[in-house]
Amino acid sequence: MAFGFFKRDKNKGPREVTCPLCDHSQQESPLAVSSYCKSCKAYLSFEKNGEIKGRAESVADPFAHRPAQPPVEIDYKAREEKHPIPERAPNSATPPQPNPSSAESPESPNSPEPPIPAPEPSPPSPPLKKATPKPAPQPPKKAEPTPVPPPQEAPQQSPYKKETSEDDLPEIQALLGSPEGEDATEEFTPRYHRQDREEDGPDQRSPKKKAATERLVACFECGDAHLANARANSTQCRKCGRLISLKDQHIKEAWSSKIQTRGNVYIHRKGIVSGASIQCHNLVVEGDFTGNAECSGDLTLRRHGKIVGDVACDRLLVEKRAQVEFLNLVEMNECRIDGNVSGDLACRGRLALEKKATLTGNIKVGSLTVADGAKHRGQIQMGAF
Repeated sequence: MAFGFFKRDKNKGPREVTCPLCDHSQQESPLAVSSYCKSCKAYLSFEKNGEIKGRAESVADPFAHRPAQPPVEIDYKAREEKHPIPERAPNSATPPQPNPSSAESPESPNSPEPPIPAPEPSPPSPPLKKATPKPAPQPPKKAEPTPVPPPQEAPQQSPYKKETSEDDLPEIQALLGSPEGEDATEEFTPRYHRQDREEDGPDQRSPKKKAATERLVACFECGDAHLANARANSTQCRKCGRLISLKDQHIKEAWSSKIQTRGNVYIHRKGIVSGASIQCHNLVVEGDFTGNAECSGDLTLRRHGKIVGDVACDRLLVEKRAQVEFLNLVEMNECRIDGNVSGDLACRGRLALEKKATLTGNIKVGSLTVADGAKHRGQIQMGAF
């Protein structure tokens, strides 16, 4: 190891250094001022005049300052077992009995084994006593026979089944509960059969409550009608099992796909439906509509337009300032016109023409109501059809 504190001279190489104590020569850096001898481990110092001084370094004991410790003696004793396990012979079924004499004197390796005592003979069993025959019982005296009624067989009852009595019926009815809006004494029927209960008696609910909670839905495939919840998004046909959508749909742009739902469809002013059929409950037209329409409810027309397809609805409503032209026959149950209509109509019920109504075309009606100021051009066929 060398320490240098001067500037390094790259032109000078390593120099030979000889230890003054052991005459060992070794190479050191020319800038080194001290080092250690690699042979005797002496400390070497290099003076400026080129002299080398050596000082032997004695290694001191790092524990010399501590007092001497007395030696520690450890007395080791083997642990004695309290209950020694006796050794068993490999083929013996019973463990060997300890010999009391072996505890006092140590056993010799050549000592003979102690003899095994012979088993004591068991005492003789007493002789068996001969069984004495019992005397035969004498027959009793004959008595007059008395008539015995035949035993009644009790019905076998399963231990796992308990018969219910009339006293248990109120508790069972309290656990099961009763349907809402009905008495507990009435027979409970599933929810999807409640529309058949109208045969038992008239419904006490008002028409507004009926319309708010229930809606009559007809299937698109089989035509079967059933009542469904008015707030539901879909229902299922009870006859064919088809899924029927009840969602409302709003059209605010161009539309060319088929719409099939039992909800309401709104065609806004910017909505355009061309060449597409619509099957829904209520249809409100404020934009352009030229396709087929089949409505189970109302068809309301509020704007000018020409309807090329077939139209069938429950009630047709043409509002004021609306000009509508039908190219095909329109079938309905009721009709109220307050605008300008051109086309053939077939109304099974009452057709009402308001004050500013103008109707051009042949009509078939069950009954006709014409207000003052209404106009009609065409043939009229009145009566049931």
